[in-house]
This record gives sequence, C-alpha cells and structure tokens, in this order.
Amino acid sequence: MPTFITFNIYLFYGLVFFSIGCVVVFRNFKYSQLSISPILWALALFSFAHAFYEWSELYVILFSDEIYPDYEILIQWLRLIKLSLSYAGLMIFAWLLFGISDRLGAKLGQLVIAVIVIIYTSGLFFFLRGYYLPAETFAEAALYTRWLLGFGSASLAAIGISLYGYQLQKAAHECGHYFVATGVGLLIYGVLSGLVPTDFHPSVPVFRTLAAGLILFTLHKALKFFDIEKELATEAKLKRAIEADKYKAIGHLAMGIAHEINNPLASSHLALDLLERKLPAENLALVEYLDRARLGIDRASEISKELLTYARPNDGKAELVSVQQVIDGAIQLLAHKAKAYHLSISCGSELTLYGHKVKLEELMINLINNAMDATDYGGNIEIIAHGETDYIYLSIRDWGEGMDSKTLERASELFYSTKSIGQGTGLGLAICEQILSAHQGKMNIESTLGEGTKVSMTFYNRGLIHD
Repeated sequence: MPTFITFNIYLFYGLVFFSIGCVVVFRNFKYSQLSISPILWALALFSFAHAFYEWSELYVILFSDEIYPDYEILIQWLRLIKLSLSYAGLMIFAWLLFGISDRLGAKLGQLVIAVIVIIYTSGLFFFLRGYYLPAETFAEAALYTRWLLGFGSASLAAIGISLYGYQLQKAAHECGHYFVATGVGLLIYGVLSGLVPTDFHPSVPVFRTLAAGLILFTLHKALKFFDIEKELATEAKLKRAIEADKYKAIGHLAMGIAHEINNPLASSHLALDLLERKLPAENLALVEYLDRARLGIDRASEISKELLTYARPNDGKAELVSVQQVIDGAIQLLAHKAKAYHLSISCGSELTLYGHKVKLEELMINLINNAMDATDYGGNIEIIAHGETDYIYLSIRDWGEGMDSKTLERASELFYSTKSIGQGTGLGLAICEQILSAHQGKMNIESTLGEGTKVSMTFYNRGLIHD
C-alpha cells in the first residue's frame, strides 16, 4: 500500500478514537439523570489510549527502516504494552457497565471479565518469559492480546451498553436506541480489531476506521441528550426559583394580612365583652351565641398569630420547645386542608426538644403537607413521636401513592419535584434536611409505589444546636 494512503488511514483511524474521547470529556454530566454518566471516563480512557497506540503504530510503519536494531526489542515491548493498556481501558468500561445493574446477568458479565483477565495475564507469562524475545513471539503475543483482550473487551462492552440502551428504550428514553447502536459499533470493531489480523487485507484498517466512525456518530447522538437534559434541568430550576420567589411574596403578603386582621379581631372581641355586660344575666340563649362568636374570633386570632410567628424571619435564639405544640401548630396552619383527612397523632405532652419552634413547625408543615398531597381525600395519616434520654423519634406515615426507587433516590434533591409547575417547588424535603441538620437530626424515607411513604426523623441530641 502506498505510503500516502497508509499515512492517511492511520491518521484518521487515530483521529476518530481521539474524537470519541473528546465527545465524552467535553460533556457536562453534572445534572445528568442517566446512570451511565459516572463511568464514561473509562470509555474516554480507552479512546485516547487507542488513538495514541494507532498513531504510534503509524510512526513504526513509516520509519521501520530507520529504527536502530538495538531499539527493536524495546519498541516491540512498547507496542505490546500500549496495545494491552488501550484494551484494558475498554475492559474497565465493560466492568463498570455491568456494575450499573444488580441483575444476575450483570454479575455474570463481571465474572466473565474477571476470568478473561486472569487467563490473559497467565498467557502473557507463558509468552513473555524473558526480555530478548524473537519478533515472532511478540507477534503471537499481540495476536493473543487482540483475540482475548481486544475482542473480549469490545464484545462485553457492546453487550453491556446495548442492554443499557434497551432498558432506556423500554423506559421511553430518547437516547436508548443510540446506545444500542453504539453497542453494535463496538461489536463490529471488536470483530475487526480482535479477530481479523491487520495483514489479512489492506482494507482491514479502513473497515476498522469506519466501525470506529459508527461508534463516534452514535455515541455523539446518545450523549447529545446530556446537553438537552442540562437545558431542561436549568429551565426547570428557573421555573421553580420563580415559583419559590412567588411563594415568598405570598408569605409576606399573608403576614401583612394576618397583622391587619388582628386589630379588627381584637376590637370585635372587646365589643362582644361590652355587649355581654349589658345583656340580662337570665338571657342564656344570647350568652351562648356570644360565646360561640367569641370562640370563632379566638380561633381566627390564634391562627393569625400562628401565621405571623411562622412567617416572621427566624432571628431568635433556640429554646426548649414542646413537640406536641410543634405538631399542633403545624396542623393549625394546615387546618383548612387537614379536615379532609384522618390524622392520628401519638405524642406525649412531656416531650421537649431544644431548638427553634418556627423552624420545627416549618419542618412538620412540609412533611404533613407532602403526606396529604400523596393521599386521597379521607385517607389516613399517622404522626408518632416518642423519646428517650438521648433522642427523640418522630415519624409521619401515609398510605398514599408512594414512590418508586428512582424517585425515592432523588426525593430530597434541590428543585426536584414530581408535581407539576405551580404545585411544587422541589424545595420541601431539601429544606427539611437542612432544618434537621441544624437540630442535630437525621431523616430516613421509606416508600413503596402504591403502598405509601414513611418519613422517620431522629433527633439524637437535646443539647445545643447549630444556629
């Protein structure tokens, strides 16, 4: 084959693999929801290593006549090491791919990889039992490397990424079929690179380059979804930030309204007292009506004061707080919504916790509100609190729709919400974790789709907290 054609084939051959590595490296996977994103570094490692190997092979092919005989053994060793290391990167990628899944087939795949590595390492000791070896021995070792490590790693990686793409397809994910196509490209390349010798036909490097080009194209298409995913995540965060800002404004407005309501309520209460003094003592019916009116005004005043306390910025010091009062205060603020559910509360009146009452009420309001959102009208919600000397245990349980495992993993993630825009900000559980952390507590969420959710909180220390 003419030198010019050989040069261009190997140049583009290495360039394609270098491009595959760049496609992976220059992607931002920070906001990705795909489980494959943390392991793509291994594919990039293989691509860069393989590109370096092919370009160095080009040098050996072009300048083989100028290599000093004293360096030939060293060059053969370097060629074999570079080939082995490049395929080792692909083998690592295959291992990590099977590690994504907990299925038996994935564990079997990792077992096959371990067996291949053991057999390959043992075989190398058989071939390479000295430094000064004939060229035929290095050729046999290279062929052995391509057969076992090259074809083995490529085919296993192809199976792993194809299965992953198939799972994404079943979940109606847009990039699933591109991952399957990437697996097909890896399998084709594994056959051409591992089982078909380079000197079989002059066109072999060309077909290898085309197979690598297929991998590059399909992988680029699959990973392009990460950019779309990032844009969607940024857009969702912006919308939720706008909603959070709107809720904050509503909170300030509610605080102002509650403050203004207090004055006429106090005036009405005083008017009722004056009216009662002027009524004949024997007119019991009118006195009863006045008591009912006074009871309604007291309740409205209590809710108004609770709302003012909740909305006021928390700049006070921590104090000993009754857990029962915290629960009652949260339910009081959610009274308009709570009346549609059956709330079962078990809490000792003696339970106390050193902390900020407003923040603890905010914690309870978020969790109780989430429980009600997940439960049908008339459903049951259970609140249990009990304590020992060193800790207080608090749990909220509902028998609503529950969450699947993927949703549960991201439940406390900032700005993540399964509710539609306008119904949830994705801040609730994240705020709850912050409040618990400040009060030296921890939260555990147990949920099963269709069976409900249980949020358990443990406050380990009743001592000082972090302001």
